[in-house]
Amino acid sequence: MKFKELKKSLTEGVKPVYLMTGEDFFFLERSVSLVCDACLSQPEFNLTKFEGKDLKGDTDKLISALLSYPFLSDKRVVTVRDYYPTAQEIRKLASYFENPCETTVLIVVDAEKCDALAGQKNVTVVDCSKGDFSLLAGWIRACAKKENVDFGDKAVAALVDYCQSDMTRISLETEKLLAYAGKGGVVTEEDVSALCAKETEYGIYEAVDHIAFRRYEKAYEAFTEMLSEGDGQKLYASLYYYFRRMLYVSVSKGTNAEIASYLKVKEFAVKKSKEQAARFSPKRLKNVVDKLAGYDSLFKSGEIAADSAVWNGIFEILIG
Repeated sequence: MKFKELKKSLTEGVKPVYLMTGEDFFFLERSVSLVCDACLSQPEFNLTKFEGKDLKGDTDKLISALLSYPFLSDKRVVTVRDYYPTAQEIRKLASYFENPCETTVLIVVDAEKCDALAGQKNVTVVDCSKGDFSLLAGWIRACAKKENVDFGDKAVAALVDYCQSDMTRISLETEKLLAYAGKGGVVTEEDVSALCAKETEYGIYEAVDHIAFRRYEKAYEAFTEMLSEGDGQKLYASLYYYFRRMLYVSVSKGTNAEIASYLKVKEFAVKKSKEQAARFSPKRLKNVVDKLAGYDSLFKSGEIAADSAVWNGIFEILIG
C-alpha cells in the first residue's frame, strides 16, 4: 500500500508485520509513528528497537523479542531498521511469518525494498517513496489551515519544486514559512523564493529556464549562487546528468511513466525536463552533453579543477 493509505488501513486493524520501504525519511518515520500510536498504550514498556547490524547471525535475538508478551498493553512493537536478512536468516524466520504472534507487531524499516522480506506471508509493504504533488500539496494546505494562514497555490507549487518533493524538507520549510506569516497571515510565491533554500536540481532547473528565455545575466547569477553555497564537483555532476536527462526525453518516444521508470526519477521530473527540452534543439542539447562529458573527463584526469569544469560547462551551455 502507499503511505497515504496506511492511516485508513490502521482503522480497520493493525497487521502483524510491516515492511516500510522508500527513500522519503519523513514518510518512513511517520509510518512507524502511526502504527505505534494505533497499538501501544504503554510504549515505554512495549517498544523494542534493533538495528539490522545488531542481528547479523543472531536471528534468535529477534525471534525472542517477537515472542515476548506485552506489559500493561494489548500489543508490543518490535522495530528493525536497515534489515536485509540472508536466505539462511529468512528460513529461520519463515515459521514466524507463517504464524506471527498475535500480541506483537514487527516493523522493518528499509530505504531499499527487501524482496526476500516482502515476499513472506503476512508481510504488509508500505511504500514510503516520495509523494505525488496532490499528497504534498494537501499536506501543506492542511498545515496552513491549522494556523489560519493563506498559503497560495503558486506558493505551494513553488515549495514542492524547491524541495524536489522531499517531504522532510517540505515539513521544515512549511514550519518556517508559517512562523514567518503568523496567525492569519499569507504565504506568497515570493516568500518561498526569499526564505527557502533550494535543492541543487531546482537551482539548475531555474538557471536553465533563464537560458532558454535568454535571461543570461540571471542564469549567471543563479550558477554563481549555487557555486558559492555548495560543492563544485557535486554541482557539475548534477548539471551533466540534468542535461543528459533533457537530451533523452527530447528524443524518446516513450510515455512519461516509461521514461521515469527507465531514468529512475519521478514523472513530475520527466514532465519538467520535457518542458525545458522543448526550448532547445536536440542538436544543441547533444552538443552541450558532449562538451560536459569532455570537461568531466578532464576533471577526473586532474587536468582541470571542479570549479573550472563548472564554469567551462556553463560557458558551453550559454553559447551552445
